[in-house]
Amino acid sequence: GRARRGSCVCCNMNSAAEDAKEQGNACMASADYVGAMTSYTRALSFAPKEASLFSNRSFAFLKLSLPARALADAEEAIRRRPEWPKGHFRKAEALRAAGLHEDALEYYARGAELDPSDEHLRSQCDASRLRASAQQRQERLLVAAATGAGLLFFALLALTDGGAGHAKLVGVAGLGAALGALAGVGATALRGHGRRGAVLPPLETNDAFVALQTGAGGDAAGRGAPQAAGLQTDARAAAVAADGAAGGAPSFGG
Repeated sequence: GRARRGSCVCCNMNSAAEDAKEQGNACMASADYVGAMTSYTRALSFAPKEASLFSNRSFAFLKLSLPARALADAEEAIRRRPEWPKGHFRKAEALRAAGLHEDALEYYARGAELDPSDEHLRSQCDASRLRASAQQRQERLLVAAATGAGLLFFALLALTDGGAGHAKLVGVAGLGAALGALAGVGATALRGHGRRGAVLPPLETNDAFVALQTGAGGDAAGRGAPQAAGLQTDARAAAVAADGAAGGAPSFGG
């Protein structure tokens, strides 16, 4: 439950910050993720050191398909409260959204170590191991398929040459297999690079990003119509071929 105003021993929020946080929580409950992003940013303007606000805004960014921004806020939450399991959970969720399942597992596990009683964190560790294993298997299959395709293609080319002997056929097929394997490894590396690129630190801070999104027609408190086109552009830039949508059943209350 929520601590009585003024009685929280783990945070530094005044009534204005708590009000804005509550507004953000209400927005999250109604799937208004832009409103939540804005409200949590407003709360941070009153309580810039409060880890739970960075955690909550990370969740809002995740729902907006902005994993790099979600990761940045999760890391700030961890910096503020390194022994808080939820900060590590938020970081794992952002990494999961980008398809970085092995990295996500590391932070699910850290959160579980900090709170061994949290069944959801333990279940996410198990699920993340399965996702990482499936991803590795898929990548091995990609390389194997490319190897086989290269071998078959070059073997067929050699067979069209009626004068090709057995030794030449084997040599050409081997060359095709090698080239196919190289192409498969390259494709796998490119996919990995794309996942890493999805969570590279943004050029602008999250506070600056939110200010830009709410700048048109906003009032002094930062409220205003979000610039949806800007959000969509940022989300498209972060889009990767992840193996599963970010999710789980995280709460957004700090």
